[in-house]
Amino acid sequence: MEVFDGFIAAVASEFKIKFHKDSSGVYTTHLEFENGRSQEVLITLSKDEAGDRVINMYSVVAKLKDDFFEIYKYSLQLNATIHYGALALLNDTMILKTSLLLKDCEPVRFMKSLTYIAAKADELEELFVKKNIY
Repeated sequence: MEVFDGFIAAVASEFKIKFHKDSSGVYTTHLEFENGRSQEVLITLSKDEAGDRVINMYSVVAKLKDDFFEIYKYSLQLNATIHYGALALLNDTMILKTSLLLKDCEPVRFMKSLTYIAAKADELEELFVKKNIY
């Protein structure tokens, strides 16, 4: 975890972004956009099947309801066009997520993924929910 904490600290320093770490080790950051909207991104560290450490980041798009059939269909079609990450379900919530190997991750690549996940999740939130919630 110390390497991950150091990596997050280096990114925060280099790109002037604030990260908050909770008691379970989950980092969050809140990105604000020029259009007055904003998006929160959660960042965790886990291990893949081979035991390599993986940075996971995701942002909430929308809480789903039973009448979201067209959104489910659209989301699956959209997954084929998303450059970084994919749409997924986390319980009853649609999220946009991506993963990066910690050992190969450079701060610029991390920031590009972080910014993309936040911006794309916010774009989809605006499309599906019509409000700035997350």
